[in-house]
Amino acid sequence: MKNILFVAVILLNGICTMAQADYPAAVEKFKRYYNQQQADSLYSMYAPVMKTVLPLEKTVSTISQLHTQLGELKSVTLTNEEKSYNIYKAVFTSNTFKMVLSLNNDNLLEGFRFFTYTETKKDTADIVLNGIHGTLTIPYENKKVPVVLLIAGSGPTDRNGNNTMGLNTNTYKMLAEALLAKGIACLRYDKRGIGASRAALNNESDVRFEDMINDATGWIKMLEADSRFSKVFVVGHSEGSLIGMIAAARENAAGFISIAGIAESADVTIKKQLNVKSPELAAQGAILLDSLKKGYAVKEPDNNLNSLFRTSVQPYMISWLKYDPQQEIKKLKIPVLIIQGTTDIQVSNDNATSLKKAKPDASLIEIDQMNHVLKQAPAERTANIATYTNPDLPLKKELTEAVVTFVSK
Repeated sequence: MKNILFVAVILLNGICTMAQADYPAAVEKFKRYYNQQQADSLYSMYAPVMKTVLPLEKTVSTISQLHTQLGELKSVTLTNEEKSYNIYKAVFTSNTFKMVLSLNNDNLLEGFRFFTYTETKKDTADIVLNGIHGTLTIPYENKKVPVVLLIAGSGPTDRNGNNTMGLNTNTYKMLAEALLAKGIACLRYDKRGIGASRAALNNESDVRFEDMINDATGWIKMLEADSRFSKVFVVGHSEGSLIGMIAAARENAAGFISIAGIAESADVTIKKQLNVKSPELAAQGAILLDSLKKGYAVKEPDNNLNSLFRTSVQPYMISWLKYDPQQEIKKLKIPVLIIQGTTDIQVSNDNATSLKKAKPDASLIEIDQMNHVLKQAPAERTANIATYTNPDLPLKKELTEAVVTFVSK
């Protein structure tokens, strides 16, 4: 068996893959050609360097030998993304291996290699704090490791990055797993009233934005008191950015990362969104928002604004509108990283620029072709939105790299 694997080894050293390489398509072709024993088709995927190292006749014999000893390639699952190659769990009929693939900027194979597969040892625990349910993933290490508190975005989005309104991305679950592969722990949780934390919210009229902040600070305190962790970092996505920056400042976390964070107070953002839908509704909504921002409840409207300004949600909105992200980020005395995707159709790049202006010493990373759910997507709306319901799409690797680099400093 070792001899067969040695034959399949292709040099990976010195390979430099461009960020735009289409790994999912290449993996699908590799799997299909291998299973159908189409050595000539597999050979057509090779870059020139591969054709030199593994000519067609050797490819034919290698695929045949692998089939004889391993059988069909049942599944290929991405486990880690590096700058110059991807790592996969390759499950064959008779065994499982770690498979390394490297593509050049023309999506041609410059290297593939098989290693003995060993499951990443981890400790995954479902934990509860003050009625809020979360998942803690910890790598097995003989030393303290950094831990990230991951705070979800707005709406009924759960700890995995999904909700009951059609969002199905597994974004937060994927990020936690990517961090785990790099030796970084992660705690992600269902916000108050969402998912397993539904019981923590009895009545909508009772919740305040400060409750969301207090929940986050509670988790930070718990993680800081845990001897397994060296440092606690806070990562907030979308609305979670505002919650995270306030909580991180109050508990003096080791660092804060804003991903697709909004730079304006909620009333400014809502006014803009309403104006796009209907200038008439926007004018009425502006009056209601101005009153709420001053701390005054308003009469519940009987038109299309009812769901936004219903009586039961007004206490939450009054507490929420008090906070200006640009003012809050200024209060942070810790390292700050701002991450923004260039094809985010929900939060524009102007927000990241404004947050950076408010916090000049923060680092700003713009990731090309990354949308609001942190996946590869074009700017065109229909194709962009399509990624919101495809949980199999991987995270943009530049995102994972940026978070890991920041936390590992």
